[in-house]
Amino acid sequence: MKTEYKPNWDFYFTELDGSPASMYLDLGLNKIAPISDKNYLLTVIITMNDPQENGFSSNAESEVLFSIEDNITEAVTAPFGALFAGRETCDGARIFYYYAASSKDIKKAVKEVMKGFTDYEYETYFETDSKWDKYFKHLYPTKYEMHTIMNRRVVENLRSKGDVLTEPREVDHYIYFKKEEMKNSFLTEVKKLDYKVTSERKDENQKDFPLSVRLTKTDPVTYNDVLDYTSVLYDLAEQYEGNYDGWETKLITNRN
Repeated sequence: MKTEYKPNWDFYFTELDGSPASMYLDLGLNKIAPISDKNYLLTVIITMNDPQENGFSSNAESEVLFSIEDNITEAVTAPFGALFAGRETCDGARIFYYYAASSKDIKKAVKEVMKGFTDYEYETYFETDSKWDKYFKHLYPTKYEMHTIMNRRVVENLRSKGDVLTEPREVDHYIYFKKEEMKNSFLTEVKKLDYKVTSERKDENQKDFPLSVRLTKTDPVTYNDVLDYTSVLYDLAEQYEGNYDGWETKLITNRN
């Protein structure tokens, strides 16, 4: 395995065939996958006994599902060299995904674990996935879903430092463009939303998105607030062939 790999676990919410879904995965595998000697996918599907109406697990059942996950992971990682890629929760099912080398016994290991959880119905599948399609095309977040993950990380970082998230303050946003006319059309729209243009630059060394702008507006930075206004900017940037690259702000605590 390449040395630059570092586990990077996170989650996001999405929809699968019209149903709400939660994805939890190791984003760090993106840097090293596909791995040639782990070209088989082990899928374990656990049917919940008491799901919520939205198909997610109830608080009461979560502990048992986490225990199943821990036991299966322990049973297949060290003995078989499997990598836990992530899990999916949707429509009353908890689904685990592992990548491993070919093995006729790995499904037996799961069967042994599930003998300790006889109240649960489950299915296992072991199939080739040399390109790691399940990881890249199913588990891995889209560009917008990654945007929501990064939003949450910034907000949680502020919260961990004692930030008063509900306190309005100047928030800077960074957007990059390919073409001058598209950038100008974008700026016309965002000015209607009371954003101030506080910087415009051109970097000839950046071939794809040489034009950058910084927008500033006074807003609170709770996660829901951030998601609302950054989603508008994200969509507008895409409309004008731009790339919304994130936001930053100053820390505000009760001691300020």
